[in-house]
Amino acid sequence: MKMRTLFAGIVAAATMLGGMAIGATSAQADGATGTTITVNNSQSGHTYTPYKFANLTVDPNDTTKVEVTTVAQWSDAVKKAAGLDDGGNATPEDKKLYANNPAAYVATLNAEHLREFAQNLSATGKTADGTATFVTDGQSSASIPVSGEGWYLVTDSFTKDGKPMTGVNAIVATTINGRTGDFTVVGDAGTGQVNIHALGQFNAKNDAPQPPTKEVKLGTADVNGKSASVGDTLSFTINVPVPAIAAGYDEYPFTITDTASKGLKMPSISGYEITDADKNPITSKFTITQSGDAANGTTTTFTVTDPKNTPQYAGQTLVVTYNAMVTEDAKNTEDAKNAGSVDNSATITANNVVSGIGTTKVYNYGFSLTKKNKDGDNLKGAVFQLYDKSGNSPIGSTVSTGDNGDAAWSGLAEGTYTVKETKAPDGYSQQFLPTFTVTITQNQKDHAETTVTIKGDTFGLATKSNGDITVLNVKNVSQLPLTGAAGTVMFTVVALLVAAAGVTLAVKSRQRVH
Repeated sequence: MKMRTLFAGIVAAATMLGGMAIGATSAQADGATGTTITVNNSQSGHTYTPYKFANLTVDPNDTTKVEVTTVAQWSDAVKKAAGLDDGGNATPEDKKLYANNPAAYVATLNAEHLREFAQNLSATGKTADGTATFVTDGQSSASIPVSGEGWYLVTDSFTKDGKPMTGVNAIVATTINGRTGDFTVVGDAGTGQVNIHALGQFNAKNDAPQPPTKEVKLGTADVNGKSASVGDTLSFTINVPVPAIAAGYDEYPFTITDTASKGLKMPSISGYEITDADKNPITSKFTITQSGDAANGTTTTFTVTDPKNTPQYAGQTLVVTYNAMVTEDAKNTEDAKNAGSVDNSATITANNVVSGIGTTKVYNYGFSLTKKNKDGDNLKGAVFQLYDKSGNSPIGSTVSTGDNGDAAWSGLAEGTYTVKETKAPDGYSQQFLPTFTVTITQNQKDHAETTVTIKGDTFGLATKSNGDITVLNVKNVSQLPLTGAAGTVMFTVVALLVAAAGVTLAVKSRQRVH
């Protein structure tokens, strides 16, 4: 089994996990269990619960290296949180490579994705390794005994105003064999080795904001995880919870950061609207800045201009809305058969603590065909036009086959389209030009995958085999297929020609008689 390595920046990544930071020294071994996790800056009334989702063990053949293996009962939860499950956004190659050891994939995540993984990882139904509840705000650093060396999810739970609350998850690696410093994780030759810090402690924060949630619609339809075409205008909504704790501050810095991938043409600064819980417009209370473009991705920040204004919105959910258009940059330019997408994420920075991530993802798809003659030779110069399902509204400009006989379309939403050949290559019949429909259906388990089906070609010139669409050109009626509906058409054409010839002969006969 191949096993990739933890990034050297895992410590910095953990520092960014919603305000939780790795400490600078290792935890001391507990006499009962031999391994502990230390919580620095612990908060009164908060319960910190560790769950081991992966083992970290020293390679017996090389003590400078550390192996990462997933705890069996956590496999499904880690896959889902990391995007390795059927509906996740990891690549098909990674889903296959890390199917039996998803924690090894987590070891490859960068800071942003590791933060997202921590937010998504659920401990529901899992057995805890121990708990620690603290009674003195920020004054104690207590150790939680854990079952052994490894990689842990540490959850934070507490009660506020009589309601159960949750803090921000932390991802914490313990010490290994009581040692501190860097360890090299076992990897394959293709990925090499890098170092990690296994320090066994983190700094708790009790005022970390809850992550925002995002919505994206095409008209009134929810298209998050679904599809849209290039040229479509999408409506985005960010629901932004302001921490209730902000009410206790005279000033409370607050920023919303929206990050769009390439392929989304974001509005100008004046195109955003922010409202409070009562739907009152409060855009003027924010300073909006923007960088980037549709070709490279755009980052927009919304910062409360005067932090003294934030406490009045404590406990409320603010709403940011805007429209953005899907551009040509959203297409998968390498292969029309593979999905393109536009991703959009948002975070909150409240009193200098960063939240988890709210995300949306909208796909676009494509298909291709190969133009051939009856002998199987590729044909250059066939011209096609794509239409909507009705066959009346053209989509884009015409597409001509190149030297390899290929024509391709991309940037399309799931649905049915009509393909019409408008011009045959030189030397081939301009009369028998195929028209057929192509239906793109999104895979409900892996939204990046589709099924493409074709039908409706009366002449039988368009066929699909092993996922490939082949469209034939013929030089005359005798080359039309002889089976199915196409065969019926051919015989009908022949019959009409014979009938026409008979009429001509009859007329000529009459002319000779008279």
